[in-house]
Amino acid sequence: MRVLERCAGIDDPERFRFTVVDAIRSTFGIRDVTFFAGASYDAAFADPNPVLTGAAAPLLDEYQARWRDKDVFATDRARRILQRDGYLEVADLQALPAPQHSYVVDYLVPNGMTVASAIHLRTRSGDALVGMFDSRRQFDRDDVVAVRFLATQLRAHASAVSFDTGDQLRVLLSPRQLDVAKLVARGLSNAEIAREMTLTEQSVKKYVSRIFTATGCPNRAALTARVLTESPRGG
Repeated sequence: MRVLERCAGIDDPERFRFTVVDAIRSTFGIRDVTFFAGASYDAAFADPNPVLTGAAAPLLDEYQARWRDKDVFATDRARRILQRDGYLEVADLQALPAPQHSYVVDYLVPNGMTVASAIHLRTRSGDALVGMFDSRRQFDRDDVVAVRFLATQLRAHASAVSFDTGDQLRVLLSPRQLDVAKLVARGLSNAEIAREMTLTEQSVKKYVSRIFTATGCPNRAALTARVLTESPRGG
């Protein structure tokens, strides 16, 4: 497959992004292809420097400000399918929650992205999502088989590529949440953070839970590692 041939041996992250996007566009005749990467699945949606083509390109600011949290591929069900199978079409998701239904009806459709699908990649530094959007081009059975095969093979290539995710905590977290995350990284307990920030311990528990959800970190140790890794970039 031409996509795999073009991506073989590429370990430079930016070159890999652009090569994947261009190869998928030219091979499958898809109008709009996007590439988002992050330190976790959730963090990928906050990628500050994604690759976007076609109608999606001028919509980044609107997407990040209004639609990122409502993205149809950000639901738990979509995540499970993509992480398991590597490929998913929006048409396969039934009974979308209200925010995701609005994302489709009020964002994708008006911008000519009525046919939407995604490939999930596990990279050396986290996760990446390749979005494919068009107004008319729909995959037939042979196309779906080819894209599923592509997703499996691209995962092998992507596993060697490390993307710079250093600024994403500032994108994913509010200033208050970032302060809590830094105190967690210093080894403080919830009670100690509560005293430090003049909060109730219950409020701190809620902050920490939301931070775990936003960053994709499963526990305090993972969050600490993430904060310490990114701190030199932003203080």
